[in-house]
Amino acid sequence: MNFLIIGGDERLVCLAKMLVDAGHGVRCFALEKAKLPAGAVLSKTVESADCVVLPLPAEGRISGTLNAPFAEKTHDLSEILSKIAPDTLVCGGKISPKLREAGAHLRLRDIMTRPEFTVGNANVTAEGAVSLLAENLSSTIFDTNVLVVGYGRIGRLLAHKLKGLDAKTTVMSKNVESRALAEGMGLHAMKPTDTALYAAFDAVINTAPAAVIPTLEGFKKSCLMLELASTPGIDKQDAERLGLRYLAAPGLPGRYAPESAAGLIYSAVMSIIREEGHE
Repeated sequence: MNFLIIGGDERLVCLAKMLVDAGHGVRCFALEKAKLPAGAVLSKTVESADCVVLPLPAEGRISGTLNAPFAEKTHDLSEILSKIAPDTLVCGGKISPKLREAGAHLRLRDIMTRPEFTVGNANVTAEGAVSLLAENLSSTIFDTNVLVVGYGRIGRLLAHKLKGLDAKTTVMSKNVESRALAEGMGLHAMKPTDTALYAAFDAVINTAPAAVIPTLEGFKKSCLMLELASTPGIDKQDAERLGLRYLAAPGLPGRYAPESAAGLIYSAVMSIIREEGHE
Protein backbone atom coordinates (compact mmCIF):
# COMPACT_ATOMS: atom_id res chain seq x y z
CA MET A 1 0.00 0.00 0.00
CA ASN A 2 0.98 3.62 -0.45
CA PHE A 3 0.83 5.83 2.64
CA LEU A 4 1.01 9.59 3.02
CA ILE A 5 2.02 10.80 6.49
CA ILE A 6 1.08 14.42 7.13
CA GLY A 7 2.75 16.31 9.98
CA GLY A 8 3.05 14.89 13.47
CA ASP A 9 5.85 14.40 15.97
CA GLU A 10 8.49 11.72 16.49
CA ARG A 11 5.78 9.07 16.71
CA LEU A 12 4.85 9.51 13.05
CA VAL A 13 8.53 9.54 12.07
CA CYS A 14 8.86 6.14 13.77
CA LEU A 15 5.62 5.05 12.09
CA ALA A 16 7.12 5.91 8.70
CA LYS A 17 10.00 3.52 9.41
CA MET A 18 7.64 0.75 10.47
CA LEU A 19 5.63 1.13 7.28
CA VAL A 20 8.77 1.17 5.11
CA ASP A 21 10.10 -1.93 6.91
CA ALA A 22 6.78 -3.66 6.24
CA GLY A 23 7.22 -3.04 2.52
CA HIS A 24 4.81 -0.14 2.06
CA GLY A 25 5.40 2.99 0.03
CA VAL A 26 5.69 6.04 2.30
CA ARG A 27 5.62 9.73 1.43
CA CYS A 28 5.74 12.48 4.06
CA PHE A 29 4.35 16.01 3.98
CA ALA A 30 5.02 18.82 6.53
CA LEU A 31 7.93 16.89 8.04
CA GLU A 32 10.77 18.95 6.55
CA LYS A 33 12.75 19.22 9.79
CA ALA A 34 12.41 15.54 10.75
CA LYS A 35 15.07 12.91 10.23
CA LEU A 36 13.08 10.59 8.00
CA PRO A 37 14.01 6.91 7.67
CA ALA A 38 15.59 5.56 4.50
CA GLY A 39 12.85 4.71 2.04
CA ALA A 40 10.46 7.44 3.15
CA VAL A 41 10.18 10.27 0.63
CA LEU A 42 9.59 13.90 1.57
CA SER A 43 6.81 15.41 -0.51
CA LYS A 44 6.27 19.12 -1.18
CA THR A 45 2.59 18.63 -1.94
CA VAL A 46 -0.37 16.64 -0.63
CA GLU A 47 -0.18 13.63 -2.92
CA SER A 48 -2.65 10.79 -3.47
CA ALA A 49 -2.32 7.65 -1.36
CA ASP A 50 -4.22 4.54 -0.36
CA CYS A 51 -4.16 5.72 3.25
CA VAL A 52 -3.35 9.10 4.80
CA VAL A 53 -2.16 9.32 8.41
CA LEU A 54 -2.67 12.56 10.33
CA PRO A 55 -1.11 13.48 13.71
CA LEU A 56 -2.50 12.58 17.12
CA PRO A 57 -4.07 15.00 17.80
CA ALA A 58 -4.57 16.22 14.25
CA GLU A 59 -4.82 19.88 15.24
CA GLY A 60 -2.00 21.95 16.68
CA ARG A 61 -2.19 24.34 19.62
CA ILE A 62 -3.88 26.90 17.37
CA SER A 63 -7.31 25.58 16.43
CA GLY A 64 -7.63 24.62 12.80
CA THR A 65 -3.89 24.30 12.16
CA LEU A 66 -2.01 21.08 11.47
CA ASN A 67 -0.10 19.60 14.40
CA ALA A 68 3.30 19.68 12.71
CA PRO A 69 6.29 20.48 14.96
CA PHE A 70 8.70 19.35 12.21
CA ALA A 71 7.14 21.51 9.48
CA GLU A 72 8.84 24.61 8.08
CA LYS A 73 5.59 26.58 8.15
CA THR A 74 2.08 26.55 9.57
CA HIS A 75 -0.57 24.67 7.60
CA ASP A 76 -4.34 25.03 7.61
CA LEU A 77 -5.73 21.55 8.25
CA SER A 78 -9.05 22.07 6.46
CA GLU A 79 -7.15 23.21 3.37
CA ILE A 80 -4.99 20.07 3.52
CA LEU A 81 -8.09 17.85 3.78
CA SER A 82 -9.60 19.58 0.76
CA LYS A 83 -6.60 18.50 -1.32
CA ILE A 84 -6.98 14.80 -0.52
CA ALA A 85 -8.80 12.76 -3.16
CA PRO A 86 -12.43 11.83 -2.39
CA ASP A 87 -13.10 8.54 -0.59
CA THR A 88 -9.49 8.27 0.64
CA LEU A 89 -9.04 6.53 3.98
CA VAL A 90 -7.66 9.08 6.48
CA CYS A 91 -6.61 8.09 10.01
CA GLY A 92 -5.80 10.64 12.71
CA GLY A 93 -6.47 11.65 16.30
CA LYS A 94 -9.15 13.84 17.89
CA ILE A 95 -11.06 14.49 14.68
CA SER A 96 -13.30 17.44 15.59
CA PRO A 97 -16.76 18.04 14.09
CA LYS A 98 -15.29 20.98 12.14
CA LEU A 99 -12.64 18.72 10.60
CA ARG A 100 -15.24 16.07 9.81
CA GLU A 101 -17.19 18.71 7.95
CA ALA A 102 -14.09 19.79 6.04
CA GLY A 103 -13.31 16.16 5.25
CA ALA A 104 -16.84 15.05 4.43
CA HIS A 105 -15.57 13.68 1.11
CA LEU A 106 -13.11 11.40 2.95
CA ARG A 107 -13.35 8.29 5.13
CA LEU A 108 -12.08 9.86 8.34
CA ARG A 109 -11.25 7.44 11.15
CA ASP A 110 -10.26 8.56 14.66
CA ILE A 111 -7.47 6.37 16.08
CA MET A 112 -7.88 7.90 19.53
CA THR A 113 -11.37 6.40 19.95
CA ARG A 114 -10.12 2.84 19.46
CA PRO A 115 -9.65 0.78 22.67
CA GLU A 116 -6.59 -1.07 21.36
CA PHE A 117 -4.88 2.31 21.03
CA THR A 118 -6.25 4.20 24.03
CA VAL A 119 -5.37 1.55 26.62
CA GLY A 120 -1.86 1.04 25.29
CA ASN A 121 -1.33 4.78 24.96
CA ALA A 122 -2.48 5.31 28.54
CA ASN A 123 0.06 2.73 29.69
CA VAL A 124 2.90 4.47 27.82
CA THR A 125 1.78 7.82 29.27
CA ALA A 126 1.69 6.44 32.81
CA GLU A 127 5.13 4.88 32.48
CA GLY A 128 6.50 8.12 31.06
CA ALA A 129 5.00 10.07 33.95
CA VAL A 130 6.72 7.79 36.47
CA SER A 131 10.03 8.33 34.69
CA LEU A 132 9.52 12.09 34.60
CA LEU A 133 8.59 12.13 38.26
CA ALA A 134 11.74 10.23 39.20
CA GLU A 135 13.88 12.67 37.21
CA ASN A 136 12.41 15.69 38.96
CA LEU A 137 12.24 14.52 42.56
CA SER A 138 15.11 15.10 44.96
CA SER A 139 14.33 11.75 46.59
CA THR A 140 13.27 8.28 45.49
CA ILE A 141 9.66 7.53 44.55
CA PHE A 142 9.60 5.04 47.43
CA ASP A 143 7.73 6.54 50.39
CA THR A 144 7.00 9.78 48.48
CA ASN A 145 3.54 11.28 48.95
CA VAL A 146 2.02 11.53 45.46
CA LEU A 147 -1.42 12.87 44.55
CA VAL A 148 -2.89 11.59 41.28
CA VAL A 149 -5.70 13.86 40.06
CA GLY A 150 -8.28 11.96 38.03
CA TYR A 151 -9.00 8.24 37.86
CA GLY A 152 -9.61 7.59 34.18
CA ARG A 153 -7.46 5.24 32.08
CA ILE A 154 -4.22 7.13 32.67
CA GLY A 155 -4.98 7.95 36.29
CA ARG A 156 -5.71 4.31 37.14
CA LEU A 157 -2.61 2.92 35.46
CA LEU A 158 -0.41 5.66 36.91
CA ALA A 159 -1.72 5.26 40.46
CA HIS A 160 -1.11 1.52 40.41
CA LYS A 161 2.39 1.89 38.95
CA LEU A 162 3.23 4.34 41.74
CA LYS A 163 1.76 2.03 44.36
CA GLY A 164 3.90 -0.76 42.94
CA LEU A 165 6.96 1.43 43.59
CA ASP A 166 5.82 1.91 47.21
CA ALA A 167 4.87 5.56 46.80
CA LYS A 168 2.22 6.79 49.22
CA THR A 169 -0.38 7.21 46.49
CA THR A 170 -3.62 9.16 46.83
CA VAL A 171 -6.27 9.63 44.13
CA MET A 172 -8.28 12.84 43.94
CA SER A 173 -11.61 12.64 42.15
CA LYS A 174 -14.95 14.40 42.18
CA ASN A 175 -16.59 11.06 41.39
CA VAL A 176 -17.73 8.97 44.36
CA GLU A 177 -17.45 5.70 42.41
CA SER A 178 -13.90 6.51 41.29
CA ARG A 179 -12.85 7.19 44.88
CA ALA A 180 -14.44 3.94 46.01
CA LEU A 181 -12.69 1.98 43.23
CA ALA A 182 -9.35 3.52 44.17
CA GLU A 183 -9.81 2.60 47.81
CA GLY A 184 -10.92 -0.89 46.81
CA MET A 185 -7.58 -1.27 44.99
CA GLY A 186 -5.64 -0.35 48.10
CA LEU A 187 -5.09 3.32 47.29
CA HIS A 188 -5.94 6.37 49.36
CA ALA A 189 -8.67 8.60 47.95
CA MET A 190 -9.84 12.14 48.63
CA LYS A 191 -12.32 14.74 47.47
CA PRO A 192 -11.04 17.97 45.87
CA THR A 193 -12.46 19.89 48.82
CA ASP A 194 -10.24 18.04 51.32
CA THR A 195 -7.83 20.99 51.31
CA ALA A 196 -6.46 20.20 54.77
CA LEU A 197 -4.63 17.22 53.20
CA TYR A 198 -2.80 19.28 50.56
CA ALA A 199 0.28 20.05 52.66
CA ALA A 200 1.28 16.38 52.88
CA PHE A 201 2.05 15.92 49.17
CA ASP A 202 5.49 15.96 47.59
CA ALA A 203 4.12 15.76 44.04
CA VAL A 204 0.82 16.26 42.24
CA ILE A 205 0.21 14.63 38.85
CA ASN A 206 -2.82 15.86 36.96
CA THR A 207 -4.41 13.50 34.42
CA ALA A 208 -7.80 15.24 34.21
CA PRO A 209 -8.49 17.54 31.22
CA ALA A 210 -10.30 20.01 33.48
CA ALA A 211 -9.74 21.88 36.73
CA VAL A 212 -10.39 19.41 39.56
CA ILE A 213 -8.19 21.01 42.25
CA PRO A 214 -10.17 24.03 43.50
CA THR A 215 -7.12 25.91 44.76
CA LEU A 216 -3.35 25.49 44.88
CA GLU A 217 -3.21 27.24 48.23
CA GLY A 218 -2.04 24.81 50.89
CA PHE A 219 0.52 22.82 48.92
CA LYS A 220 4.09 23.20 50.17
CA LYS A 221 6.47 25.15 47.93
CA SER A 222 8.66 22.10 47.30
CA CYS A 223 5.68 20.24 45.82
CA LEU A 224 6.13 19.31 42.15
CA MET A 225 3.11 20.01 39.92
CA LEU A 226 3.22 17.67 36.91
CA GLU A 227 0.64 18.37 34.20
CA LEU A 228 -0.13 15.50 31.81
CA ALA A 229 -3.39 16.72 30.29
CA SER A 230 -3.37 18.46 26.90
CA THR A 231 -6.08 20.73 28.29
CA PRO A 232 -4.41 21.75 31.58
CA GLY A 233 -6.13 21.10 34.86
CA ILE A 234 -3.47 22.93 36.86
CA ASP A 235 -3.26 26.70 36.50
CA LYS A 236 0.36 27.39 35.54
CA GLN A 237 0.26 31.07 36.45
CA ASP A 238 -1.27 30.31 39.83
CA ALA A 239 1.36 27.64 40.50
CA GLU A 240 4.19 30.01 39.61
CA ARG A 241 2.63 32.81 41.69
CA LEU A 242 2.69 30.52 44.71
CA GLY A 243 6.27 29.45 44.03
CA LEU A 244 5.33 25.85 43.18
CA ARG A 245 7.40 23.84 40.70
CA TYR A 246 5.31 23.37 37.57
CA LEU A 247 6.15 20.99 34.73
CA ALA A 248 3.92 20.56 31.68
CA ALA A 249 4.18 17.22 29.91
CA PRO A 250 1.33 16.82 27.40
CA GLY A 251 1.87 14.34 24.58
CA LEU A 252 4.18 12.31 26.79
CA PRO A 253 4.17 9.13 24.64
CA GLY A 254 5.78 11.02 21.75
CA ARG A 255 8.49 12.38 24.04
CA TYR A 256 9.10 9.41 26.33
CA ALA A 257 8.64 6.36 24.08
CA PRO A 258 7.92 7.40 20.47
CA GLU A 259 8.71 3.96 19.07
CA SER A 260 6.32 2.18 21.44
CA ALA A 261 3.67 4.82 20.76
CA ALA A 262 4.23 4.44 17.00
CA GLY A 263 3.70 0.70 17.36
CA LEU A 264 0.27 1.38 18.85
CA ILE A 265 -0.58 3.73 15.96
CA TYR A 266 0.66 1.15 13.44
CA SER A 267 -1.54 -1.58 14.95
CA ALA A 268 -4.59 0.70 15.00
CA VAL A 269 -4.09 1.85 11.40
CA MET A 270 -3.66 -1.73 10.19
CA SER A 271 -6.82 -2.78 12.06
CA ILE A 272 -8.74 0.05 10.40
CA ILE A 273 -7.38 -0.95 6.98
CA ARG A 274 -8.53 -4.54 7.52
CA GLU A 275 -11.97 -3.35 8.60
CA GLU A 276 -12.18 -1.18 5.49
CA GLY A 277 -11.29 -4.14 3.30
CA HIS A 278 -8.08 -2.66 1.92
CA GLU A 279 -5.76 -5.57 2.68
